[in-house]
Amino acid sequence: MGAAGYPASATAGASAAPVSKPAWTACEGGVSPEMQCAKLEVPVDWDAPTGKTITLSLARAPKAGSGKSAGTVIFHPGGPGAAGIPVVSRALANFADLRKHMDVVTWNPRGGQSGEHLPMESCARGPVVATPDDRREYEELLKVNSAGIAACRNADPQVFDNLDSATQARDMDAIRAALGEEKLTYLGNSYGGVVGATYARMFPKRVRAMALDSVPNHVVPVAASERLQYQALERIFDRFAKWCTRSADCVLSGKNVEKIWQDVVRRADRDPLPGAQAAGDRRYDGVDLKVLAYSLILRERSWPALAAAVQKAADGSASGFDPQGRGLMEQAGALLAVRCADGYRYNTHRAYRTAVRRAAKVSPNFAGMREVAYLACSPWAAEAVNPPASLRGRDLPPMLGISPADEFASVDAITGQVPGSVTVRYEGVGHGLYVNHGDPCTIVHVNRYLIEGRLPAAGTACPARPA
Repeated sequence: MGAAGYPASATAGASAAPVSKPAWTACEGGVSPEMQCAKLEVPVDWDAPTGKTITLSLARAPKAGSGKSAGTVIFHPGGPGAAGIPVVSRALANFADLRKHMDVVTWNPRGGQSGEHLPMESCARGPVVATPDDRREYEELLKVNSAGIAACRNADPQVFDNLDSATQARDMDAIRAALGEEKLTYLGNSYGGVVGATYARMFPKRVRAMALDSVPNHVVPVAASERLQYQALERIFDRFAKWCTRSADCVLSGKNVEKIWQDVVRRADRDPLPGAQAAGDRRYDGVDLKVLAYSLILRERSWPALAAAVQKAADGSASGFDPQGRGLMEQAGALLAVRCADGYRYNTHRAYRTAVRRAAKVSPNFAGMREVAYLACSPWAAEAVNPPASLRGRDLPPMLGISPADEFASVDAITGQVPGSVTVRYEGVGHGLYVNHGDPCTIVHVNRYLIEGRLPAAGTACPARPA
């Protein structure tokens, strides 16, 4: 292994990236007619560049203005595993002003939801989210995890074992080189920040500009990153509880929302709650409810449904959290292959229990939720090949962070490692402000930075918009 925990080959100054230009043609499969598509062949294993290859699907939304070109911005959709082509196609209107000066290029990352490199029928499912109460249950869960991942891994072991974000960053460098761009101009959404931070560690001299929107913190140890994530979640819960006290749309209006929620969780931990009729015999413990509540609390328009679900749970039924009785989502195998290799994992029961106790001190309302998800990496995953590590800030140009208020500390911790960088705070709830929410204020700041390299003033904020 080389410096900072990624493979030694990744730190090399020269790249094995292809130099042939993509052959752009009309896209198929419901992609916007404004976009063009191409293919790019890259090694499965960048440490064996003459070995087996895979083909990446690329798409570009060409510059549509008459002004001087500012080059190309490469966009990563996040996930991990999200397919960039349909994301950009759906959100093309958000890129309209950027496209007056730049091409926008994206791709479907290897092993992701596109199903191009690993079959979705084998990899859409994986280990379940489950809470072990003791070491015996923990050991049993490890066996379940191994069985749950087998179909995806066996579909193509070599591809499966090369899905970490350092490998994804090498793919992105190949795209940059194939486009003829001397340096990378990058917009990373959500987990695209892990790929972006990894690229910045590996190829700092090749970065022209990097905008990171609502991204997880992959520049500090997992424990520190999780503390920031939990603190952010607690801030969202506090906003939800305050909204509930004053809104006629909240069935818990006038009540102590936090106390009711914590009582519900404790009750479910003692005696798991039954769900909707479609759930059959399935029952839901406290961590189950936290995981299901997480998907509702991140969008303000879902808050009335969350409040109603909490009230139903207080009355003895988890049906409001899972009305169709589907249970918790199994964790897709290919997604886990990325996340586990990037260091989001626990390898022992002791490490898991320590993390849960640590989380309980920070997050009285959601502790345990993230730790249970990370258990899915044991024991099948090899040691992390791309663990979190700091940036060599003085080797990088100033970055732009974009973040909702609750995620600000996480995003700012990344940009704070690079002198001259700025993180813009969106004063509301909204993960993925540029692409997912199309926030006009955010878009203006990102576009100016990507086109001109001009950052907003430190302390700049964007006002929250109505949900």
